[in-house]
Amino acid sequence: MIQTGALVLYKNQIGLVTGFSDGKYSVAFQDSTNLRLREKDVVIIHTGPVTRFPAPRQDGDFETAYEMLVSDHADTQSDEPIALTWQSLSELVFGEYTPETAAACLEKALEGTLFSMIDGTPVALSLSERRKVEEKAQRKQSEAAQRKAFIAWFLEAHKARASKGRVNRVNREEISDEGQPTKTIDSSFLPFIRELESFALGRTSYCSLAQDLGLSEKPEVIHEALIDAGIWTDKDNPWPARSGCNLDVPKLDFPGKELQSHLSRLDLSSVASYAIDNAWSTDPDDAIGYDGTYVWVHIADPASYIDAESSLDQTAMERGATLYLPEKTIPMLPEGAVKTLGLGLNPLSPALSFRMKVADDGSVTETMISPSTVKVSRLSYEKADELLSQGEPTLVALDRIAQTRKRRRIQNGAVEIDFPEVSIKVRGDEIAFTPLPVTRSSGIVREMMLLAGEAAGRWARDRSLPFLYSSQEAPNIPAQYLADMERPAPLSVQFARRKGMRASIVGTETLAHRGLGLSFYSQVTSPLRRYQDLLTHYQIRRSLEREQGLSATPLSEDEMGRRCLIASQAASQTKQAERDSRLHWTCVYLARHPDWEGMATILELRENEAWIFIEAFGLETSVRCRRAVQLDQKVTIKVVKVRLATLEANFEMK
Repeated sequence: MIQTGALVLYKNQIGLVTGFSDGKYSVAFQDSTNLRLREKDVVIIHTGPVTRFPAPRQDGDFETAYEMLVSDHADTQSDEPIALTWQSLSELVFGEYTPETAAACLEKALEGTLFSMIDGTPVALSLSERRKVEEKAQRKQSEAAQRKAFIAWFLEAHKARASKGRVNRVNREEISDEGQPTKTIDSSFLPFIRELESFALGRTSYCSLAQDLGLSEKPEVIHEALIDAGIWTDKDNPWPARSGCNLDVPKLDFPGKELQSHLSRLDLSSVASYAIDNAWSTDPDDAIGYDGTYVWVHIADPASYIDAESSLDQTAMERGATLYLPEKTIPMLPEGAVKTLGLGLNPLSPALSFRMKVADDGSVTETMISPSTVKVSRLSYEKADELLSQGEPTLVALDRIAQTRKRRRIQNGAVEIDFPEVSIKVRGDEIAFTPLPVTRSSGIVREMMLLAGEAAGRWARDRSLPFLYSSQEAPNIPAQYLADMERPAPLSVQFARRKGMRASIVGTETLAHRGLGLSFYSQVTSPLRRYQDLLTHYQIRRSLEREQGLSATPLSEDEMGRRCLIASQAASQTKQAERDSRLHWTCVYLARHPDWEGMATILELRENEAWIFIEAFGLETSVRCRRAVQLDQKVTIKVVKVRLATLEANFEMK
């Protein structure tokens, strides 16, 4: 039985036995906690009795004691630790066994350099283990010295700021203002640089270096410090990584041939079809045509090449969508997918074609979906508008149908919002802002895509096919902003309309999309760059095979929901990264042009400030009002402050 006043060990903590009752010992610890423990839970360090925790003796020669033990066991040829007791170790080191010497031995064992513990009893380390401990201590000492040197270098670099040079992150050479290497950063600094970068990129949730550097442990603070120290430049865009996006290009090979199927392809090469997009588009996945009776919407057909259970599908699902950044594009699918399936990139293209008959009132009276082979001509919006003005028959017919469809949607409650858009492209040191032109052909394409989405949703509903539908509740918009929906509206009206829109929802329920004025709507027109669309294509393909008597089984509603959830979360990260990246490069441009002035439009008046739209950048922000202004008034503004790390750009009205 353990006596009151004994010193015991519990989970590497020394405790003092203060009593015994009901089969358990009351044990007090140095941190003022008290526990009731069984005898088997503790190891006796010293029987005592003591009334308080003893101060460990400081005069013990543990090194000599260790050498004696190793020498005595040299002939055993064993590399195992030497077992001891607390009493034997105390007597060997101090010549006596007291509470103070026992406490000193415990302190040394916890240190783990010469002695350690196994199951609460002391052992002398084997020679090989001691060498490992010494090597580890040397490494820690070296790392501490390197850390101290890095901190000194970083603080000096931070003090000097990046104006005296910057760091090339490829080879870690400092670059002078003239572009010539000046000196190479000590390679021992790279682990510390990576620690800071990982935190700034959101890959780690803590940064032990921050405190040593006198910095707040916030990603934006570390981001700013990296720039000030010259480790990062304004070209380093951390926002996609912070959003959790996968920035690696998919490495899986895209299959060179279609999956085995008995579905035949319609030969639609004789139907004039156009893939109409911005001139710089590189992934054309939709095309439109008209044969005099039917509207044709052709969509790239990756579902004929990708198995829904494959690793390629898993990769696409986890990405959710293609990531479009001003500086680069990270595709959802491997590069081979676009090369093989992009409409108009080859003389003939495989497609999934939607054939729809549209009545005079804009309603869809017939829908047929089939794999096809199409011949597609690629057009920019500007070129399509030119052909339209020249009376190209297909485009003229599609324009007429598009206008009818738009009127029908508006009559059904659709809300038209047409904010100016600006493309941002980064090539080297150049940041280019290009306003996207408003064209008739872009309106045609939009209406045809909506037409295909409505027809696909109805087609799936009629077959009780588990499918993904995009829905939206009716907007909450004041009546004065809903008038004349078919006419161009001032930006302030469009802004007010947008504020009143509800969030759209993607799910398996067949709910209406009130914002589009459609009873059914499914996104099916971008399967090369949006997983939701690819998922609907899987279902269409399997349903078509089942209708032909094949054994294909569409995905269940639960499975559709599961995949949709995963992809939606990833796609949300992608959208956030795209928004933040646009703002990042806008801030970079403004920081490089601190004297920038330009025009803005007043969207909304608030207390002492206005919400404005800056046409040059496609940027919305607030500005203080020191004079009376009106909605939609054009005002001159200038930049006054930019903070890249927090994506802040402040302006004032002139």
